[in-house]
Amino acid sequence: MRIILADDVVGVGDIGDTVTVKPGYARNYLIPRGFAIEAQSASAKEVKHKMRQIEAKKNRLKSGAQEVSDKLAKAEIVITLRVGSGGKVFGSVGTRDIAAKLKELGFEVDRRRVMLNEPIKALGAHEVGVKLHPEVISIVRVKVESLAATKDQEEIETDAAREAIEAAAEARDEELADEREAMEALEGEE
Repeated sequence: MRIILADDVVGVGDIGDTVTVKPGYARNYLIPRGFAIEAQSASAKEVKHKMRQIEAKKNRLKSGAQEVSDKLAKAEIVITLRVGSGGKVFGSVGTRDIAAKLKELGFEVDRRRVMLNEPIKALGAHEVGVKLHPEVISIVRVKVESLAATKDQEEIETDAAREAIEAAAEARDEELADEREAMEALEGEE
């Protein structure tokens, strides 16, 4: 059965596409939910009117997707993985991981819209496409870091903070000692 999609349907097509699907899928799911209209409906006027509505919706969605794409282009996702001796990475970064990180940043993206041919299994910076609209694909920078390196950085920051606290405590102890000596000197003069 030939239908015209009134909305993006993952795995079937994008808004405005004319596709062929099984009749039961079209009649029982797509058409009742407003995701599609029948291409060979009785009234040609009705189909033309629906197509104008679909085109208007498609343009609105495209402009919204372009705005999101501009924001996504500035974002960077950092994902940490465990690394063994010799630089061997344990695990990988997949579409679910990227979609979850995007959600943390405030971008609601379906994992099926993340264009990743195979999972990322190497440290470093990677560029991943995100299909926001049939005509808008945004590139997101994904930085994969070593969990050990992240822990080392945290330890360095913790050690630096500890040293700063110890230095401040020593300076305060010296000030207190100087004040005691001054008080003892004043008491000795009296």
